[in-house]
Amino acid sequence: MTKKQLQLQIMFQYILFALFLFFTIDSVASGGWGFFSYLFALFATKDFVNGTRLAQAYFRIKKNKKK
Repeated sequence: MTKKQLQLQIMFQYILFALFLFFTIDSVASGGWGFFSYLFALFATKDFVNGTRLAQAYFRIKKNKKK
């Protein structure tokens, strides 16, 4: 995976996080905590964690290449 591909994957994960977070907030505001609210929150959490792990790996690789 190239540096550019890794950066795009990180951005994609955070965009999905924001999208699912918006759906969660909208769903809770309109109907309370139901099945889809929990599902959207789960997807948002998964995307945030995956994006953060990819970002950590990216910075670790970037740091090791400088040495």
